Amino acid sequence: MQIQASNFIFPGTTQRIFRIDFDASTLEPHDLLWLPHHPRLSHASKKRQAEHLAGRIAAREALRFHGVTDFVPGIGLHREPCWPPGFTGSITHSGNVAMATVVADDPLLRVGMGIDYEEIIAPAVAWDIYDGIIESAERELLAASPLPFNYALTLVFSAKESLFKALFRHVGRYFDFSAASICKIEQKHMILTLNQSLGPYQKDSKFKAVWKGNATQLITLIRFE
Repeated sequence: MQIQASNFIFPGTTQRIFRIDFDASTLEPHDLLWLPHHPRLSHASKKRQAEHLAGRIAAREALRFHGVTDFVPGIGLHREPCWPPGFTGSITHSGNVAMATVVADDPLLRVGMGIDYEEIIAPAVAWDIYDGIIESAERELLAASPLPFNYALTLVFSAKESLFKALFRHVGRYFDFSAASICKIEQKHMILTLNQSLGPYQKDSKFKAVWKGNATQLITLIRFE
């Protein structure tokens, strides 16, 4: 599969993000043999196979940056990436782009990392799906934002995805978008509040998501420890 690798520091942080631009149409069956867990993808669509492969390539590069060579995260019981001991990270993909980032773990802290990359939801689609992403109070917050509604909704969707990825390793179960609400949106970050207790995190716990975007896509990042 044809790919192009790059990396960058997420603005306002010290977190390095590894990006893979890929062409799914160039994926060949033997490309998947690079994945130790390739049999688990045998029945997936070509698009899904390409996304997964690109995400794991990005993750390998992120781990290599931290001194871990030739490690490809496997797939956990809940389809989450399996990171090597001493590290945790997050993988995301949308369209023909995959990204990953890694942080050193700490046995004395609850380290969490979540990243999400999204293409901006079309305005007509945003009005059709918003009630599955936000509640009434959040809708009022988005309406008061200077951002177009579809852009703000994409931002909230992405932030909640990043929060899920960051918390899952500590919570150990799935939870939906109603578990957290956006209570503040700023130009470079937003604050999410838990509407219920999740694992070791109590109701009303707050998490900060940083974000960057342009007219067609955006990225959110949540890191805590």
